[in-house]
Amino acid sequence: MSLAEIISACFGGGSQQQQQQQQSFGGRQTPYLSADEASHMPLEAFLQRSLESAPSALEQSGAFADIFQRHLRNGANAAYIAQLIQGELVRLSSSSADKATAQWACQLLAQSAQGSAELGSGYAPPQTQAQSYAQAAGPGNGGGWEVQATKRQQHQQHQTQPEHRQANDVYIRSYFFPSEESFGQLIEFLNSAQDTLDICVFNITDNDIARAIGNAQKRGVRVRIVTDDEQLKCQGNDVERLSDQYGIPFKTDNDPQKFMHSKFAVIDKRAVWAGSYNWTVAARRSNNESVICTNDPATAKAFSDQFESLWRAF
Repeated sequence: MSLAEIISACFGGGSQQQQQQQQSFGGRQTPYLSADEASHMPLEAFLQRSLESAPSALEQSGAFADIFQRHLRNGANAAYIAQLIQGELVRLSSSSADKATAQWACQLLAQSAQGSAELGSGYAPPQTQAQSYAQAAGPGNGGGWEVQATKRQQHQQHQTQPEHRQANDVYIRSYFFPSEESFGQLIEFLNSAQDTLDICVFNITDNDIARAIGNAQKRGVRVRIVTDDEQLKCQGNDVERLSDQYGIPFKTDNDPQKFMHSKFAVIDKRAVWAGSYNWTVAARRSNNESVICTNDPATAKAFSDQFESLWRAF
């Protein structure tokens, strides 16, 4: 039986009787995970928890498949998904619950391959309609696609973009905090970096963000960080740890009279995440913050140039 056939069989799912048998196996305890709880998780947590709770994921396979498809539509990186799944399978091996785990893993891999083929690589929210930047964002608090392309703006685009990008290639999306849904989008944005990840932030203390940055470096992305010198000394700051553990270079402003107060990131010099959001647990869970994410070429170039300017200056 070929690998494609194996994955296809897994993707088809088992019968209800098979799923009930898998849940009743002894050995490793498999905690229950509801589709409602899973729908609010960022990608990494969703993959880990759904594999740990594979019998309940299979029992609700339709809802879980919809959740995973949403992550794919929001630009989740297929290669990174496969890496995470492989790690979880190794961690969860040698128990009688592995059959359910392996079956759910096959479903994730099959959907990932299908989504990658349909949607392409990199971070890209759903395509906007022709002649407009605006399209409903769907569930969540993201606020949706904001800017309608006027005739004048479209004319300017054709003048300033020699590669002749169409209006529906460009997106701009808003996110608001506190929100785990918005946080999940930040993690997926970082996970989608393929070549470069330039980060310019006041502070990094959220370990989930630090983990995503470290994983980017491990998969061969060139990561650089610009941050504030005073914040570097704060308890829980992750920048020096990222440098020590992963070899990620960083620079600071080295001026106690001023703050390096920018908060943006650029992936592959083509997409930007920017706003008031500090990369901290407090900003994620408590603060009122707002962010814009866009792949507008002129905006991406402006932020890339600003990062290079700061990197040279510091």
